[in-house]
Amino acid sequence: MNVETKSREDRLRTVLNNLSLIGITGSTTSTTEAPLILIEGKEKEVREEDIVVIENKNGGLILAVCRKGTGINENLKVGGYSPGIAYVRSTGKAPSTAKEAYHFILSFIGMVEDDSLRANDVIVAPGSPVYVFRGSKNNPLEFMRPDDCVFGGFLAREKNWPIPFDKRFIPYHIGVFGATGSGKSFLARYLLIPLLKRAGYGVLVLDWAGVDYAPYFEEVVSISDVKRDLDSVISYIIEKTRRFGYRQEPNILTEALEEVITESWSQLLDACDGPEELKDRLKELISRKIEGSELLDRYKRTAFIRLERGFQKISPDDLRELMGKKDVKELIVQPGRVLVVDMHGVGDEEKLSFFLTLAEHIISRMHKKEELNLALIIDEGPQYCPFEPRGLQSKVTDKIKDLCAMGRKHKLCVVLISQGIAGEIGINAAVRRNLNTQFIGQIHPLDIEEASKRLSPYGIKPEGLLYLEPGKFYFVGKMNPSPTPLLISFGIKGGE
Repeated sequence: MNVETKSREDRLRTVLNNLSLIGITGSTTSTTEAPLILIEGKEKEVREEDIVVIENKNGGLILAVCRKGTGINENLKVGGYSPGIAYVRSTGKAPSTAKEAYHFILSFIGMVEDDSLRANDVIVAPGSPVYVFRGSKNNPLEFMRPDDCVFGGFLAREKNWPIPFDKRFIPYHIGVFGATGSGKSFLARYLLIPLLKRAGYGVLVLDWAGVDYAPYFEEVVSISDVKRDLDSVISYIIEKTRRFGYRQEPNILTEALEEVITESWSQLLDACDGPEELKDRLKELISRKIEGSELLDRYKRTAFIRLERGFQKISPDDLRELMGKKDVKELIVQPGRVLVVDMHGVGDEEKLSFFLTLAEHIISRMHKKEELNLALIIDEGPQYCPFEPRGLQSKVTDKIKDLCAMGRKHKLCVVLISQGIAGEIGINAAVRRNLNTQFIGQIHPLDIEEASKRLSPYGIKPEGLLYLEPGKFYFVGKMNPSPTPLLISFGIKGGE
């Protein structure tokens, strides 16, 4: 039979002849995991995260990952007296290895059958032989590839084994988590961006500090060059003036500001030569609104005083950031293109105001039922949607939730990059729930609990993530054809 016409299961059975037997399954087994007892000497060869295949005596071939490696010697059991302990104490030498054994816990990927990989539902028989792929020319990930996939990166233990990513779940959104120095921006630049391009997406990157992406790509736009929509202009000025000293919004002055911006903003941008003139004209128009209102004189006098104080908090440079001419629709790039927005040189409010403009435009296009084929990469996620958002961050957080909710049906992929997963160093929980694919690298100690919730069910020790090498990430979620997380990495040559 021709190799091309063989089923996956037939090909895997053929591959078994070239794989090394490393042990058998022990007791107690289940449909999701099983202990692996290593043959003597194999403990020096087999490593955590090695991929193996179990030839189940109850039928079927099951792919699995080695986790929770353990060595046991009954002669060296501590916590009480034993002849073995006495021997060590008297001679300083190890006793007999007759009672020594090594084992792993195998976390199941799935059963290979015909042309699919499905969840295993057969109890693995104790004593089933287990074979390891490492050292062979056969990529086990080929046996789990979905029909519509794109390859990128590689399994951390084997650089010659590229990872299949399920294209169907790209619009289900992505989270990249790792402490400073874990390689998050490298993952985005050398793995995610090339992968998204190959999958038929245009990529728009928001570079918060202007140092992680802007220097490495040809197409870069400064945030100052982009025109803002009226709502974000209003929100930005209100935030800068601290609501003109009023405790709540709306108030007399914010209502006047909204009217002026709505009626005259485009004309002001065309007529004013610079931010100083824009500031004076804007204040003048608001004054006229107050003067023409039906307020009592004593309320008008207070409003004028608050107006003056509010505008003292706004510098010409603050307004300069609102005078961009490039239409935001020009940022929605076509498939295969990468555009970076350099956001350095302006304050947080300006950056968040710009994001509101961009998000509103994207949402309006989705309301028109457009298929965007766009990946929006948001660096420094907690700056946009922190654990407890306040002020403009609250509006931005709501917009990100809207983008995620609508994006699945319009081929919009939101990628959030963050140093932390949850809590004070992480991102908003309501946003995080929308990130159905996650890359988790070396974590901050404050994130152990959250990482444990995500990874411990698969036999991964969250404490190990504190020492994970830079550039290595656990690949978790929808885009991963394996139900158990895989430890992956990537090259940094020619990635862009």
